[in-house]
Amino acid sequence: MDTTAQVTEAQTQWIIRLLNFWRIFSRNRIGLAGLAMLILLIFVAVFAPLIAPYDSSSSASVKIGDVYNPPSSSHWFGTDDAGQDVFSNFVFGSRVSLTVGFFAAFISIIIGGSLGLVAGFFGGRMENFLMRFTDIMLVIPDLPLMVVIVALTKPSLLNIIFVIGLLGWTTTARVVRSQTLAVKSRKFVLRARAVGAGKRHIISRHILPLVMPILVVQAVLVVSLAILNESALSFLGLGDPTALSWGQMLNYAFSRGAMSIGAWWALFVPGFGIVWVVLGLTLLGQGLEQILNPRLDTHHLMPGRPIVRGDAGEASEKNSLLEVRNLSINYVNNGKPPARAVENISFSLKEGELIGLVGESGCGKTTLMLALLRLLPSAGQIVNGRVIFNGKDLTTLSEEEINVVRWKDISIVFQGAMNALNPVRTVGEQIAEAITKHLPGFPRDQRLQERVIELLDLVGIAADHKDHFPHQYSGGMRQRAMIAMALACNPQVIIADEPTTALDVMIQAQILELLDSLRKKLGLAIIFVTHDLGVVAEMCDRVLVMYGGVTAEYADVDIIYNDARHPYTQELLKAFPDLTKPKKKLSSIPGYPPRLDALPVGCRFAPRCPQAFERCHREQPILHKLNNPQSAAHIASCHLLEASK
Repeated sequence: MDTTAQVTEAQTQWIIRLLNFWRIFSRNRIGLAGLAMLILLIFVAVFAPLIAPYDSSSSASVKIGDVYNPPSSSHWFGTDDAGQDVFSNFVFGSRVSLTVGFFAAFISIIIGGSLGLVAGFFGGRMENFLMRFTDIMLVIPDLPLMVVIVALTKPSLLNIIFVIGLLGWTTTARVVRSQTLAVKSRKFVLRARAVGAGKRHIISRHILPLVMPILVVQAVLVVSLAILNESALSFLGLGDPTALSWGQMLNYAFSRGAMSIGAWWALFVPGFGIVWVVLGLTLLGQGLEQILNPRLDTHHLMPGRPIVRGDAGEASEKNSLLEVRNLSINYVNNGKPPARAVENISFSLKEGELIGLVGESGCGKTTLMLALLRLLPSAGQIVNGRVIFNGKDLTTLSEEEINVVRWKDISIVFQGAMNALNPVRTVGEQIAEAITKHLPGFPRDQRLQERVIELLDLVGIAADHKDHFPHQYSGGMRQRAMIAMALACNPQVIIADEPTTALDVMIQAQILELLDSLRKKLGLAIIFVTHDLGVVAEMCDRVLVMYGGVTAEYADVDIIYNDARHPYTQELLKAFPDLTKPKKKLSSIPGYPPRLDALPVGCRFAPRCPQAFERCHREQPILHKLNNPQSAAHIASCHLLEASK
């Protein structure tokens, strides 16, 4: 009974989706016009024996005077060189042309789409091999190769379909590969990996839906090219002599003197058929692309839319939920020295604690956060250190094992919520995805939808927004939706990577208040990446200040604000307005953070430091554990601190 009920429910869902699709598609005039043109031609092809006034295969009653007769009441589009009715030949010829076009295009799209997806997603040697093979096939002109192959084989309709299909995939492969590369780098794909989705799931549910509009457009072009290639082969006398197509009609008209005697109708009718089907498919493809990619139809500007010294880094604290020990990350570039993005970073996180990670852009904050969940890009490599979570070293886990930890134990709120949400799937579906991935026993019925609504309500989003697409949300709502998604599997740790970027001041305050209240309510531990020292002062328990990929200073928040020891931390505080000191003069730090592939020899802050001396420019300082009675762990890296230990 349960199985039958599930099947019935699935069928009902499909019917509802089809009805919704048709409801949306029916409003697209361009798509409807293309569909109508295509349906009309298919109707003509299917019911050719009933529509054609004459039998195209019979010429028994044809007389010499019937050759190339102009249009008349008995022959609406005149006759050809054999005295046969051109309209009847056109009707029967549509069967062959459409069959070749659609079947050959289907073969080309399957081959080209599959190779493009595989090459773009997996990359590496597989991509190089597939793309070099594609390049070789592109160098060889399609039509001459088709001519040779068809000439060496029996010129049958089946052979022509396979030859055109097997040689017409190269452009599709390159276009799909380019689109896949672009989509693969989007934040919502990274988020799907963080949820624990496998490669097949990511390709089918996240990449393919965004590649599909490109495939639709390519299908239109390939159908057109297939019909034109068949016409060219037939024109050269390599078509199936037993199958009358529009190409054969053009061949007979050109080779048998239609132009010399002014019988334009013999050329116009099959040419019109080719133009008709290409135009119809083009309009249909454009309409489908608008439906398959909702962002083409609606956007936010439309009216009515919601506006240690030694081993200080090895120190282990009691009751730590997450420990990062001497973590180092390089970005590897062939032929060039590695970019040391993160070097010997250590910190710990207790249950219910909020640690702030601050520093200028380019200091390695986001790289460090991505490394905790092993979500670094292919060029990023963890070259040293450990990430201990509940007794497990996350740096040594397999992909399957780390997938269990991602999102269920440690989740992440990515910077830029719009890029982290799939634009062609509803927000409710994307929240449910995390639940079904990590809680396979969770009922996939009404209770799943109730859980999604519960999560949205927790972050202040009404239930009726569940089925909206990300572009229908405001910036603050998208960020709240990402927080709801991060809470979907009740994680112990949440990484918030600049969650208030590009939001206005009021929305920022709401998001920060929401995160803080959820931390206290649910007992979450949070790693908060930010540039705003005011937020750090208000929310955080401890602060890790990074500069040039290394630890500048690490201590309790009160120590950082009242007894900062590193010059970089001091300079950051000078640039931060203090309401208790209204007459305080703000100052900026001159210069820029160092390039990770061209780091200075000594202290990385020395070129900008107002207190730097000769040693700072030749020797990199080590981490010093400072004696501070107000803090259990106060660590900083500066040569000036050696005398104060």
